[in-house]
Amino acid sequence: MLRRKRSAGRGQLSHRQINRLLPFTGAPLFHTLQLLATGDPARFHMPGHKGEPLFNTYAEVFAIDFTETRATGDLYLGEGPIRDAEVAAARYFGAADCFFLTGGSSQGILAMLATAVGQGGAVLLDRECHKSVCHACALLDITPYFVSAPLIEPFAVSGELPVDAVERQLVEHPDIRAVLVTSPTYYGVRRALPALADLCHAFGKPLLVDAAHGAHFPAVGLMTPTQQGADMAVLSMHKTLPCLGQGAVVLAGAGVDKRALRENTALFGTSSPSYPIMASIDLARAYIEGPGRAAYLRAAEACGDLRAYIVRRTGFTPLTEDDFPALDPCRLTVCTAGTDTTGHRLADMLWSEYGVACEMADERNAVFILTGADTSSSLYRLRRGLRRVSDRRHEDLPPAPTAPFPSAERVMRVREAWFAPSGRVAPAAAEGLICARPVTPYPPGVPLIWPGEKITRAHIELICERWYNEINEITVVVSSISKRGK
Repeated sequence: MLRRKRSAGRGQLSHRQINRLLPFTGAPLFHTLQLLATGDPARFHMPGHKGEPLFNTYAEVFAIDFTETRATGDLYLGEGPIRDAEVAAARYFGAADCFFLTGGSSQGILAMLATAVGQGGAVLLDRECHKSVCHACALLDITPYFVSAPLIEPFAVSGELPVDAVERQLVEHPDIRAVLVTSPTYYGVRRALPALADLCHAFGKPLLVDAAHGAHFPAVGLMTPTQQGADMAVLSMHKTLPCLGQGAVVLAGAGVDKRALRENTALFGTSSPSYPIMASIDLARAYIEGPGRAAYLRAAEACGDLRAYIVRRTGFTPLTEDDFPALDPCRLTVCTAGTDTTGHRLADMLWSEYGVACEMADERNAVFILTGADTSSSLYRLRRGLRRVSDRRHEDLPPAPTAPFPSAERVMRVREAWFAPSGRVAPAAAEGLICARPVTPYPPGVPLIWPGEKITRAHIELICERWYNEINEITVVVSSISKRGK
């Protein structure tokens, strides 16, 4: 494992340089980030590099910040060294083609839906889809249909997506043009992509996969979505690999209209893509294809060891293959259900007392991302923190079963609700109104209620009970307020 260097390395600002710079720039964000970095936190969250200088080429970011000029190539024209790097990534990820993204997987999701569904079409969605899918539906006037997975207890996270439920939706709604699922989920659950791909292709529909959290899969011996039959997939390189924030790729299968997909990445991307981000995508791929593979195999082993340690030495419950056989081997989900500690409290105590930062927490779980950049010191602090917080719990209680989030009735199109006059009301006052903006805990950024759906009392009660970002108001369609008044 790599160890953090205490002294400023090549290309890093020393404390003296920072102090000399700040009085002239008044840069509060830069100052805050430097304080966090120099505080030596154990970072079990994205981005995957964890602040570790895995290769010195990151040192001079400003020096390689070019634009479309001689020798650099143009991202959206697919030429020069950018194209060479994309071809190398396509080969590594087992895809017919690969396009770089500097707007994260969100840009790729928008581009995939524009290519496969288009304006005014319909799509079948895994209810665990990211909020960027909702944005695409609003922009492109797409009609969403949904399929949900049963919950894994006591974690209250979605498990296997029923293939027969997907088939029923495809039969009932022949207007569906594509199917989009999330695999792996934020909690590390992998979907049965080969079976879903076979089903979709039997109906003549493309399978799209939001694999934002699975860019590291080839390094730990797992197949990518396109290798499992998916037609298109997005991977957030920055989430689990040593890549700068916003670095992502979209993979295309053999039958995809690659020209249209490239054009749609430009439609939803900046006309000034960051060359340092693109270079970091290329570097991250080269790293895990070479020396980084061993580091990620060690990370997977460390995650397995942590799961066993939590079972053996704490009162918490890790999500393991015994609970669900298809998991991300580098994602640690720790459940506090059955104890008097919540996932929020566990995350807060780990940070305040041990300097351990998790990726996210909800009412029952805390989630940690392990990568090849984690140090032995960080792993030790996480293990010690989990044990000591567990030792302070006062009682163990039988975990209560979790009620699934209620389905919702769609009464307006997503686009219509999004662009209608809207207002904000307290959650308690939202019953019977029409949602205008997705009600979305972040992370993981999965909408609970979509624009155009009618809000019920059951929705409000569960939101207030489980919401892990404090919610004070919900944005609703104004006309629904006046109609309710009548």
